[in-house]
Amino acid sequence: MSDFTVLCVNTFAAYIGVIPFLIIIQIFCIRYRLPKRHQFGLYLYALTICLILMAVDTPSLYQINFYPSFNFIPFSGFTDNLSHYLKGFLVFIPFGLLMPTLWKQFQPAKITIFYGFLFSFLIELSQIFCLETSATTDVTDLIVNISGTLVGYFIFFQIRHMRFMGRMCLCPGDTRRGGLSKWEACIYFFTPWLVTFILTPFISNQVWNIVWNYALGMPL
Repeated sequence: MSDFTVLCVNTFAAYIGVIPFLIIIQIFCIRYRLPKRHQFGLYLYALTICLILMAVDTPSLYQINFYPSFNFIPFSGFTDNLSHYLKGFLVFIPFGLLMPTLWKQFQPAKITIFYGFLFSFLIELSQIFCLETSATTDVTDLIVNISGTLVGYFIFFQIRHMRFMGRMCLCPGDTRRGGLSKWEACIYFFTPWLVTFILTPFISNQVWNIVWNYALGMPL
């Protein structure tokens, strides 16, 4: 089975667990009358967080094992792990695109790039607690993830004036939604991470049972 298929199944499993919490959050926020395009973008953003977490081997609650492994030499073994680095680059592109699209405070390039760095740094830090040999805290990962964020921001910059982008963005200066705009990015960032940390292993097992039993005809 290809790595792409595994990533898709694991991301789907993570997103299944996240969606009910997103619905609850949006029910609580119904008084803000968020534009439909913005709400749709929030679901895409949460899906992007799930995709990144599944692509970069972040540990779950049931896999924690303090086993630090480090690589501080940029691009050491790059060609040997090209598919790994390419995956890290690609999954951060939608992150760099959606942050400034959904929230005006992230539209300065340096802010989005900083948050791309911060997210990637947190991921690399979490990998200290991965199972033995499953992940390495790698400076090259940090570089390619930031590069993906930068490409995503460049795409945003090119399409920012298109008509469909207009109602996707919340502005902190909005008298009705200003407070929500300041906290929404954090809420929709940490909720998928917390859910995938706690619940995804259970959901993933059930999804893989279905895949093997029905799609592939190979019961576990």
